[in-house]
Amino acid sequence: MKKCLFSFIIILWFVSCGNKQHKQYNIELLRMDSLFISDTSAISYSDYKNRYGSFWDIYCQNIIFLPEVGFQDSLSLFQKEDDFQRPHKELSTTFADFSKYEQQFGEAFYVYNHEFPDKIVPSIITFFGGFNYIAVATDSSLAVGLEMFLGQDSEYYTKLTHKFPTYMHQRFQADYMVPLAIDGWLESEFQIGPNDFLSQMVHYGKIKYALKKCLAQTPDHIIMGFTESQLEWCKLSEFSMWKFLIEEGLIYSTDQFLINKYIKPAPYSRGMPQESPGQAAVWIGWNIVHEFMKKYPDMSLQQLFEIKDAQYILNKSKYKPR
Repeated sequence: MKKCLFSFIIILWFVSCGNKQHKQYNIELLRMDSLFISDTSAISYSDYKNRYGSFWDIYCQNIIFLPEVGFQDSLSLFQKEDDFQRPHKELSTTFADFSKYEQQFGEAFYVYNHEFPDKIVPSIITFFGGFNYIAVATDSSLAVGLEMFLGQDSEYYTKLTHKFPTYMHQRFQADYMVPLAIDGWLESEFQIGPNDFLSQMVHYGKIKYALKKCLAQTPDHIIMGFTESQLEWCKLSEFSMWKFLIEEGLIYSTDQFLINKYIKPAPYSRGMPQESPGQAAVWIGWNIVHEFMKKYPDMSLQQLFEIKDAQYILNKSKYKPR
């Protein structure tokens, strides 16, 4: 069973599908965030397991401990937790009408289904997870922790900097929810093991390229999880970033610890100015993939992901930042 939990890790979303009509996939939306206020005497563990499948097991074992034995008592204690009362009330108000986000998911997965017709389109599950995870992907569902999108200045996150450092807080806005979640789904569907720097940079560049295709009207800084100023810095510094990666001998490095400092979220990219965002190398990878796809406009996303040779993509892209 595929099990991917994203702890870093999600708007004006209108997917362009070649015409002005916004086509949507009829996704299944399940509002499991209502569990927090459900009548414990009227529900059972098996009821939820039957409805939410493998995600229910993950939720009860990895997010909120709700064992099958004594389930109702455990749920009652969860509901009475003082620290959870106010954020749940806030998310219930903020996301009472989820239709906008449901439409965004539907439009994005319409494109995804068109590009990858043999892959499963997941059901979307909303949950309240006590500030433990942003998104969870299983074999057939994509779950989103709504309490993680209450606004970057929310006091909840400033109290949890040991779990979610300050540099991540700009992502905790509703505008970032759909892209962060779909990014997580794409990463779970297209995984890469330990590999050299170039391979990982291009792989995650493919993920961002596919995400942008699914969310065509979404601003690039949100696709990347950046602020607008961070993206602008990258645009102005693209040549110097690429030069740095080459001169420091990073492109073909296999040191996973070192690679993670440029591929994974961070306050800034090591060795670069502090104005730089973490994951700057992923943005470079996205540009390489973009240049490659410009050379092969008839290539599908599925064909792109079938190419495993990152050096081939780099060579054919003729990527030369200025």
